[in-house]
Amino acid sequence: MQQPKHQTLSIGAVFTPPKWATFAIEKFGLLEKWLAGKTILDPTMGEGNLLISLVEAGLETGRKLADLPTQNLYGIELNTHYFEAFCSKIEKYNFKQTNFLNEDFFFTKTTVEVDIIFGNPPWQTFANLPADYKEIAKPLFFEYDLVGKAQDLLLGGSRMDIASLVIQKSIAKHLKTNGEAIFFMPLSLLLNDGANETFRNYKVGKTHFALEKIYDFGTAKIFENVATRYGLVYFRRDAFTQYPVPYLRLEQASWQTLFARPLLRENAPLSVTTGENINLLETLALFTILPTQIPRQGVNTGGANDIFFFQSCESFDKENYILNEKIILPKKFIYPLITSKNFQKQAKPTKWVLLPYKKKGKPLDWAEIEKYPHLQNYLWQHKITLENRKGTMLNAVMKKGYWWAMLGVGKYNFAPYKVVWESYGRNTFEPQIFKSRWQANQSLQCFVPCETKELAEKILAYLQNPVIETYLLSLKMEGTMNWAQAGKIKSLFKIEETQK
Repeated sequence: MQQPKHQTLSIGAVFTPPKWATFAIEKFGLLEKWLAGKTILDPTMGEGNLLISLVEAGLETGRKLADLPTQNLYGIELNTHYFEAFCSKIEKYNFKQTNFLNEDFFFTKTTVEVDIIFGNPPWQTFANLPADYKEIAKPLFFEYDLVGKAQDLLLGGSRMDIASLVIQKSIAKHLKTNGEAIFFMPLSLLLNDGANETFRNYKVGKTHFALEKIYDFGTAKIFENVATRYGLVYFRRDAFTQYPVPYLRLEQASWQTLFARPLLRENAPLSVTTGENINLLETLALFTILPTQIPRQGVNTGGANDIFFFQSCESFDKENYILNEKIILPKKFIYPLITSKNFQKQAKPTKWVLLPYKKKGKPLDWAEIEKYPHLQNYLWQHKITLENRKGTMLNAVMKKGYWWAMLGVGKYNFAPYKVVWESYGRNTFEPQIFKSRWQANQSLQCFVPCETKELAEKILAYLQNPVIETYLLSLKMEGTMNWAQAGKIKSLFKIEETQK
């Protein structure tokens, strides 16, 4: 494939401060290995901070520049501006210029193989790549075993970080047998479910590589203007991961020693905790449920909260409510919406949601909507706004003519009982049972639908097991939007067609 002309692109560039480059060099003995003759490649080197820090570390030992094996350093950088800045910086060093390429690492024809990969790949998801670059990069996710089918990149896989592609290609194509790879990288590749599961197979074709050690920088501000969690991770080619993996987390200026391993399935997000709790988590027995009881996220309006959510609700007449003190809509389509207050013994609703849906979970046909003039007029008033909503899954429904449709609505919304928990920004797991018409709110809450009170109580008792909260805390997502999302809780259940 011909190399594309994208030298002006800056894709997820995050430069490594020299202090932390030196940290990595010291923790993994890179200076000693380099001085002993090992070759090192930075596949996406930016302005070359990692390689320059290695040379500076050599000079600090008292060695002269001429005594350092700079001919064993290699680097590749797509962006011409960054590459020229690197070339300017290294004028005072004895670097071998032909070892450094202003090319796209993904499409370079140079197949240099080295003993050590030392890099900080771009931190950007596939979905956020420029449109033309996305098209040429897409086949690479298949080539390097990160997706199984095209639909994966359209749905959850679109959140896959391009850093995973850099790591896979670096290890498979540019690392010698039993070579080492050290990367500054987003920890979502290791700790999040969904898009990154395939990366956690740690293989490309027949080439396996082992996850060997992780440094989690915690809340320390290592990289400016980066909101995602990040760390320093060590891999070894042609080896298999031996769990638990040492996991060092920076807390209050000191490193806490923890351990990490996947639970429940091989490529699950890493659970991180003390050795004692790792053993405790292995005792967790899965609760069997039917497919109709799979954990779900709440109602998602596709960005139209102002249309579907209401702050006040009063009875207008026998058939209708008046909402927000001016909007009249049929009572049968208005449901109480759960808020954080309802988890604090607040029994009464403070928000409501319009669901123009049948009890079987399908959106009303327009002919059915026409039977309710207030509903018809209200939706028609907002038709343009609703039609302009974005999103692959939402658009698939809207293309069928249901421009008033929402996400996260199905037969499960109308189950007589729901076991609901807050799935956003929490650090404790406190599920509760909500009866009848209550609806969970987008990604703020998730729930298990239940047809009977008895089943709801059994599932609640299971989820109240302290080991469940220990498991969630081990995923190191407390306080974030990924605290207890439906996918994480789904892993705690065994799903069968029939219950014994």
